[in-house]
Amino acid sequence: MIPGRFCELPRSRGAPAPCCSLGRGRPGSWFRGWRGRLLAFALGLAGWVAPALAQDTASFFGHAEKEAGGLIAIIYDFKQTQARQPSQVTPETYPGIVKSFLQQGWDEQVLNRYFRITRPLYSTQIFIPRIDASAAPKAYGVEQVIKPSLWVIHYKGQVSPPEDGAYRFVGYADDVLAVAVNNKTVCVGGRVDMHLDSIWKSSEKPGAFAFNGNLTYGDWLPLKKEQPIDLDVLVGERPGGDFCAFLLYQKKGEQYAADKQGNPILPVFQLAPQPIAVKEPDKAAPFAVATAPWQQHH
Repeated sequence: MIPGRFCELPRSRGAPAPCCSLGRGRPGSWFRGWRGRLLAFALGLAGWVAPALAQDTASFFGHAEKEAGGLIAIIYDFKQTQARQPSQVTPETYPGIVKSFLQQGWDEQVLNRYFRITRPLYSTQIFIPRIDASAAPKAYGVEQVIKPSLWVIHYKGQVSPPEDGAYRFVGYADDVLAVAVNNKTVCVGGRVDMHLDSIWKSSEKPGAFAFNGNLTYGDWLPLKKEQPIDLDVLVGERPGGDFCAFLLYQKKGEQYAADKQGNPILPVFQLAPQPIAVKEPDKAAPFAVATAPWQQHH
């Protein structure tokens, strides 16, 4: 439908045109014609707004156009094997799979035991305020195949910072977020009942509040502009229901504004400048927008 032309609804062949003349036809025909026009407008508006809302939700997880760039993002369903058979994975055994993946140096063979969608998305940022976990399968167009629980999304790509310096990634997700640089885990943020402290644990106290948890500060890393690193990010949802994920970064020596608790308000990790819409600030992490994005390497 062309925006701005909401009232042009198709008619079946031979159907009469809606009556809009006053005083002609049967009594009340003008009123019925007016109601028909109002209904047409409502249907047209719904047809225009609904896809826009769906697209907005999907955009949290990325886009389908490879040419637009971004980290490649692949979704896996731990409930099913690659042959689409039940895997017997439960919310209780889910953390063990994530733990095994991280322990084995982010070896994708661990994830490839489970059902994966061959068509990836591409994401220039990971900043997802509280949303229903069903939004992830919907973003991939597989909500009829993957139910909204026991899934993970693996993001990966080569990136470099906007300038030389010491950086660290900062993040949180419900249920889990993990970050690796050159196959080494450098940050794990998520619910404490994921029990991933034996894999990696921050040496600092938790950071700013982020929906239903706190941001976790990662390891400091010396990085150089235009010198690429292999970046991997894993986010996942265990039981279904609420989901959120936030990936930010901090540069050592940089001055940042602070929240009421004194935590720095950090920039969102981005590979391209784009607006960040947060309708309900209490459903997201506090954030700033960087003056320059990170660079993606191909």
